[in-house]
Amino acid sequence: MLDVGPGLACVVVLPDGRLIVYDAGHWNTDRRVLEEVEALADRAEGVISLLVLSHSDADHLGAVDELCDAFRVERILHTGMVRSTATWRDADAAIADEVAREGAIEINLAWAEFPPGATYRFDEAFATFVCGFGEPPDAEELDLSESRNAVSIVLRLQFADRAVLFTGDAVGRHIDSPDDELIATERFMVEMAAAVPIRSDVLIAPHHGARNASTPSFVAAVDPAWVIFSAGHDHEHPRAAAAQVYLDHGLFPERLLRTDRGDGEGGKEWTVGGTPGATDRSGDDDVDILIRPTGELIVEHRFP
Repeated sequence: MLDVGPGLACVVVLPDGRLIVYDAGHWNTDRRVLEEVEALADRAEGVISLLVLSHSDADHLGAVDELCDAFRVERILHTGMVRSTATWRDADAAIADEVAREGAIEINLAWAEFPPGATYRFDEAFATFVCGFGEPPDAEELDLSESRNAVSIVLRLQFADRAVLFTGDAVGRHIDSPDDELIATERFMVEMAAAVPIRSDVLIAPHHGARNASTPSFVAAVDPAWVIFSAGHDHEHPRAAAAQVYLDHGLFPERLLRTDRGDGEGGKEWTVGGTPGATDRSGDDDVDILIRPTGELIVEHRFP
């Protein structure tokens, strides 16, 4: 997972060398996302097998147009929610061009039926669509910002009996609600867990570690051994309240990794790994997740 400031970008190199890209980073880190994908693409032969865009916020779409220019993208999965930002317009145009010019298969959840549990197999690795929406679940209970996040596409990647759960900006409660509230994306996943499993060894924490996600019920259903916060110097992420849910679940602080080591915004931010008053720069706290064919799992910052 790349440290791209407050945004999210994850590059998955499959055992056979093929690539999955989940989200494309903040709009001002697009060149770095492209460079990292190119550096990891030794055996991909210029192809991204699956590009998943969790939702339409600009901090998740930054490098879509650059990736489509540099690679042939075979499949693109996105929510189809329309926005007015320049980043969204560039991404939307790039998707349309990739479909027309390269024959990419587009799964747009605003009009395409794509059932939870649908799975792509890449040799011995499996990428499962857990959920994602053209319209948000519990829409009547959500404000505009919550609605834009609650549609997030959640993907579960499984290999060698290990799993990683990518959650975008999934919503599980209102920011000021009690901890035991369970709504929207997280409620859908918890209620569907018997049919579409979400238990995972590594969880990319929803919404950068914001207070409106990571509910105790959801965390219990995932039961992660590691949690990664894709946080940057903005919005006081990860929040102390979100981190506490994982600590209460039994994880040790050293199993909660953050892509903004050294950041210290104060306020409601989790202080472990931060320095009061410090500003963390992007690009120095990437987190690598390695699953060996034996099932051995290694999760660590790329640079100690």
